[in-house]
Amino acid sequence: MQTAAVPAVPATSWPDGPVTVLSCVAPAAPASLANHRHYAFAHGYRHEVVEMADGPDGPQLQALYRYERLLDALRRLPEGALVLLLSENAAIVHPVPLPRLMQGRECLLVATSAPTAQPNVQFWRNTPASRATVATLLARCRLGGDLPFDGESALLAPLPALPWHQSVDGLCAVMATGPNVDPRWSVVPTFAVSLDAATHSPPELGIVPRFREVLFSHINDCQLHARQPFVFPDSPPVPAEDRSTFNPGHPVALVTLYTPGIACYGHIAELSLRRYCARHGYTLHVYRDIPRETGLQATGNWFKPWLLHGWLAHHEWVVWLDADVLVADPDRPLAPMLDGRDCLLARDIGQWPFNSGIMAFRRTPANLAMLAALMERIAAMPDRSSVYAGNGDQFHFICAMREHHLLEHARIESPLLINTPWFMRANDSFLVHYFGMWTHMRALMMHADNARHAPAAHGRHGMHQ
Repeated sequence: MQTAAVPAVPATSWPDGPVTVLSCVAPAAPASLANHRHYAFAHGYRHEVVEMADGPDGPQLQALYRYERLLDALRRLPEGALVLLLSENAAIVHPVPLPRLMQGRECLLVATSAPTAQPNVQFWRNTPASRATVATLLARCRLGGDLPFDGESALLAPLPALPWHQSVDGLCAVMATGPNVDPRWSVVPTFAVSLDAATHSPPELGIVPRFREVLFSHINDCQLHARQPFVFPDSPPVPAEDRSTFNPGHPVALVTLYTPGIACYGHIAELSLRRYCARHGYTLHVYRDIPRETGLQATGNWFKPWLLHGWLAHHEWVVWLDADVLVADPDRPLAPMLDGRDCLLARDIGQWPFNSGIMAFRRTPANLAMLAALMERIAAMPDRSSVYAGNGDQFHFICAMREHHLLEHARIESPLLINTPWFMRANDSFLVHYFGMWTHMRALMMHADNARHAPAAHGRHGMHQ
């Protein structure tokens, strides 16, 4: 069945009629609805909310319900009226009046991360051609059709879609966003963002509701206070010193390193670790740039064995934590987990035996020998210019532990105990790792989560989640 194509720029133009913002949300999405409601209120537009949380969970019937609602809204409105169809995965960033984007258009669909249109933000004008197109979309959504239903993006594929980078009156109409997507919408004038699962890393991640809530709450807060996104006025400044030691002289020490380019989230991790070590009597060594005395030319992740080996001369245990790790449960002591073992590791969510974002080693001859050999191995590498050069430091830690027969005896823990991926964080999580995220998105999520345990003096002007 062919879908009737609505011309993107028809020969005739229509007078601008009333505007309706139609929010069709499947799961509970308070920040999304607040964003849509604020946009409609700011311009005096009618706001209709269709909450589908108690309805069908299957994508085909959800799409059928959505387009039935859209067609019903169009038929109730006068000719030329505009409807902005939004899902829970859409947020308005630059709230310009809708007619500015719809001059001379019956329909505006935007392709973001794929050649076909994304379904989360759709612009429609009430015309006979638009109604006929929506009716045809509905026919494709009905059960038992001749063609399989392959998702809303495939459903919209026959319709012309504007590439996201093609501006409309100086604006990007819709831009993709996600945990590991460059938020260009924060610096390029953009009407709306579409949270697109196709851009996520790993692709199996899908949509993480907590991420959506934090991101869209932040967008709302920035609009409310006329603030640039990803600026956190309640965050204390990063110290000028390139390294610091807090609470020195304890048997257990934590070590972390972040460079100036990632200080926006590295310092958040530092504050979390400082509070934790002060509470439990652990030492914390913080590096705010690479330790140049090693003579190694490399990105920060490659210095792990140098810092582990060096500080094991002064402590019984040294715990490495990547710069994107937070203490989610500051009341839980680490020391009991170290009893009766020589290393503490957690399984990776991929095929690796363990993840090198959080590792703890006891001062033993075997561990010191392994770390010394690993330093030689890394120093001999031809390329250490990026985190993932030469398969990344995790690959080489695994190889070194295997070569020294340490891995076969290690009791590797669940990532739900330590080194928990941020998208698996739960109420009982301990150490949470915010990996696989764009720098600004890491800072945003870590800032929001760290605010739960930050002192009141640092949290009173922060985001309200």
